[in-house]
Amino acid sequence: MDGADNLRWKSEVFTPLANDLIAEIVQLGGETELTRTFAQFRKEFEPALRQLRDRLMATAMDRGLEP
Repeated sequence: MDGADNLRWKSEVFTPLANDLIAEIVQLGGETELTRTFAQFRKEFEPALRQLRDRLMATAMDRGLEP
């Protein structure tokens, strides 16, 4: 999902302020830049999420969770 999806589907996936900023950026013609920003954010965010998931999974498996 990116900022344009946020507007297209009327989805409140971020804070109200962030949603408003996304709407303003798109209205000002910044959808391409917004898409690039989200792409960069994903590059940094997804590895962080993966690390967090892996750490929590290891802890859960140490407690007996079956894979």
